[in-house]
Amino acid sequence: MTSKNFFFKVMKEDLRHKIWMLALSALGSFLMLTVAWLIWRSNQAGVEEMAAEGIRFRGMDSREYLIGETVSFFREYVSMTGGIVAIAGAVITGLFGFRFVFHKNMVDAYHSLPVKRDALFGACFLNGFLLWFLPFIAFYLPTLALAAGFLGKLGAGGEHMGRLFGAAALTLATLATVFLLVYGLVLTAVMLSGNILNTLVSMAILGLGGISAVGILYAFFLSYMDRFYDMWNWSALSHVSPLFAAPALLYWRMGTEGGLGSFLGKLAVDFVLAAALGCLAWLLYRRRASELAEQGVKNRAAKTLMRILAGSVAGMCGWMLFQLFVGGQMLAWGIFGLTLSALLCLGVLNIIFSMDFKAFFTHKRQMAAVLAVTLLISFAFNWDWMGYDDYLPEKEEIAEIGVWTGEFSNRYTLVDFQDSPLFRMRFQDTDAIYAYLERAIEEEPQGVWINLPTRVTLKSGRSYYRRYCIDSRDKDLLWTLLSHEEYVEYAFCISQEMLERCEKFELQRQGYGEVFSLRDFGPEAFWTIIQAYNRDVLENPEGAFQDKGRRLASLEFNAWGRAEISTMVRISIYDTMEHTLEALEDAGLGEWAAAPDPGEITAISLSLPGNYEEMTAEEMTDLARKYYGLAGDQEDQEEQEKAELFGETIQATPDREFGLLPALEITDRALIEELWALMDYSDPCRSDSLFREGGVEVSCLDREGNSLRCYLPMGVLPEKYILMFGDCS
Repeated sequence: MTSKNFFFKVMKEDLRHKIWMLALSALGSFLMLTVAWLIWRSNQAGVEEMAAEGIRFRGMDSREYLIGETVSFFREYVSMTGGIVAIAGAVITGLFGFRFVFHKNMVDAYHSLPVKRDALFGACFLNGFLLWFLPFIAFYLPTLALAAGFLGKLGAGGEHMGRLFGAAALTLATLATVFLLVYGLVLTAVMLSGNILNTLVSMAILGLGGISAVGILYAFFLSYMDRFYDMWNWSALSHVSPLFAAPALLYWRMGTEGGLGSFLGKLAVDFVLAAALGCLAWLLYRRRASELAEQGVKNRAAKTLMRILAGSVAGMCGWMLFQLFVGGQMLAWGIFGLTLSALLCLGVLNIIFSMDFKAFFTHKRQMAAVLAVTLLISFAFNWDWMGYDDYLPEKEEIAEIGVWTGEFSNRYTLVDFQDSPLFRMRFQDTDAIYAYLERAIEEEPQGVWINLPTRVTLKSGRSYYRRYCIDSRDKDLLWTLLSHEEYVEYAFCISQEMLERCEKFELQRQGYGEVFSLRDFGPEAFWTIIQAYNRDVLENPEGAFQDKGRRLASLEFNAWGRAEISTMVRISIYDTMEHTLEALEDAGLGEWAAAPDPGEITAISLSLPGNYEEMTAEEMTDLARKYYGLAGDQEDQEEQEKAELFGETIQATPDREFGLLPALEITDRALIEELWALMDYSDPCRSDSLFREGGVEVSCLDREGNSLRCYLPMGVLPEKYILMFGDCS
């Protein structure tokens, strides 16, 4: 006859054998919490003195800095170090909390106690949790009290106290969930196994098998699907593997403030997963045979699942590894690697689960099935049996499209990916969409090309994503999409919200720049310039995309989006941007919008990169023609004669020390004015795209001896200058 009161006696007796765990847990919590806080507090003594004297620290109020860092201590540092203690505690208490199930004499003694199995499981389970929680909370609360006292000394109000206690409470909930997540996984592995070896193997497969399968599939998509575009939600995928979910949850906690809804959602999912693992461990314990002690894994369903999962992942890893060894050229090596890896993994698992070296080929049919399925999956990727790369829906099925690439924008870091045209753009011209998609999958790109992430939404509501390679032959099809107003607004236009935290901007031209503080210049005046630029871009997208006109200057500043991430924005200002030029003039920046006077220039140097001491005249002219973006290699007699007329104004100035040879020093006034009319005065942005030819940097010298940098657009240098390079060889 069993007694409910005996539950607490079982807890007490079980705890008596685990005092060493309690001491170890207390030591870890003491070092990671109280000692760590005291060390941090000592390191802030200097800042505290600065706060008392009203001195700023790192550009901000010292008192506000200390308050923020105190809250961050419980959000970031405690999450990291407390997480280490929680994970280590979960593994140790999970493995040794039910140590009696691994020994025949002990399991018989425990199962003969006058208490039901459910009560015995509950007593040991609760003890394991308390062994971590009680020492942790015993040092956590005093540390929190010390932090609150520190804030009180700084004169922090109720709002800051609320932030502190909120962060501490959310961190404690996170650590408890992390402990239960790992604890439940370890106990599940324990209940499946009869010894430590099988427990560790089962824990690794169950804990990391899901994310391993996702990872190898991801590697196959990257390797074999040329048009694969990663849209996988990795934060959601982390929940398929408890051993991966635990550190991921700690990482997210370290980067969030308490009370954020997105983090609470992740926390709730992981807590449900932890509860499910705990229930699974309880169910397995209820059905666990006492004879399993000192054996392997006897649960047929669990063994089959773990063998299939581990064998498939191992086989695909072997395929990838051996393909990597031979550069992906021989399919036979991939098959060999897959077969070898899968068989070794399955055979070793058979040995471990059965605790018998003769069991390597015990499950021949399962081995054959796993090999066959894994080979089919690998073949499907290798030859794209799924039709992934060449998928093209019927024209009647297409509803709309969205595209995005940083190559066609003035931003150098994507501020908020979820707000990009890839998701927002609603281009619905079916004929233009279908022509673009049809061309994108026809053949390999040639010459200059770019990767263009694309979202295609079907009338059924389903969307699929691809990364298409588009070359210069198809830029007319691409232009129809990129000139769409939604794309232009996001890729080039600047919103007032993006400028809220902007503190300065810089104007650049001819190799020189000037920084303007918005505090002195005036945010309203700067916003007026940006509005004028937005208007020019929307009225003339070709100017922003295709470098229409002469580039007079460039404007740079940092902007922010909804993701609170800074991004550098660089605006090219052309002589065709009437509204922008007018706004610059009205703001007192007219000198940045006016074409420089060529009469101030005394010399222009045209050079080639590298060291070409032994080049012939023909080789030199061919190189110059290619470097300056000119087609053809035939000599033009008329241009050659013109070059000879100006021969006295041209000097060969090789620079052997720096490897630049040669340079044409243009000093003739007529030639200077001719070249000056072709120049841009600011360097090209994103010059490697389909719609921009880019430019070559040219050195100039003014009357005061200043060295200026200008840029000669590709393909505009007259042939006579190309021929002049031959005379320098």
